[in-house]
Amino acid sequence: MVRKVVIISTLAFLAILVTGCSRSSSPTSAAGSGTFQVNMIDSPGSFDAVNIVVDSVQAHIATSDSTSGWVTLNSTPSTYNLLQLTNGVNAVIGKASVPAGRYSQVRLFIGSGSNVVVAGTSYPLTIPSGMQSGLKLNVNTTIQSNITYVLTLDFNASQSIVLAGNIISGNFILKPVIHVITTSSNGAISGTVLPDSARPTVTAFGSSDTVSTIADTTGNFTIGYLSSGTYSLQIVPSDTAFNDTTISNISVTDGQTTKVGTIMLSSK
Repeated sequence: MVRKVVIISTLAFLAILVTGCSRSSSPTSAAGSGTFQVNMIDSPGSFDAVNIVVDSVQAHIATSDSTSGWVTLNSTPSTYNLLQLTNGVNAVIGKASVPAGRYSQVRLFIGSGSNVVVAGTSYPLTIPSGMQSGLKLNVNTTIQSNITYVLTLDFNASQSIVLAGNIISGNFILKPVIHVITTSSNGAISGTVLPDSARPTVTAFGSSDTVSTIADTTGNFTIGYLSSGTYSLQIVPSDTAFNDTTISNISVTDGQTTKVGTIMLSSK
């Protein structure tokens, strides 16, 4: 298993909203081919919806220069509501057979039409100007023949959406904060928090990973894309009538889901 977590902020990405630039090139020759797959998930945010338009996704061959060697993984524009990509749900935003070899970056093109919904009202997301070459994320990984390599983008909605001024201005700016998770396999933690009206945020803390989700309306939750190891589970209810709680020493194994059962929250 290969896994790496990197935090990308607005200072680390180069561009979004592409017009008229080259988006692919012929890959260099390599012995065999593997599959490169890009998933997207979300950490919880206090919005009704965060709709991101992804125009295309590409991967960069490490031996090529910065303007060539881009291999297209998907070129069909699609819209994703980030807030639906929780509790083990992900969206495959790019997947293609690529030449075996080392890849240095993934490039994500976010298009116009992206928006955020707050209190039932939709506001357009402003994309920072002057960005012409896509959102570039460092991966530095090797694709092996006949192996599927999975890259997961954990898009932190709460930190990525910035309101400039007050809500009356409606000026929401997209400044992506993304955890890049690379893995060939993974484990998960699932369970149920009651009462379901607590609607808690559930966070798994490990030696290298911190991943969150919000329990659904029935109290069920799943936190996926966890490397094997020991985790603590912190549960913070949105209803302040209930106490926070933490469960320690939860073992996660690649390819398996660790079930923690039903967790009853105590009243204050």
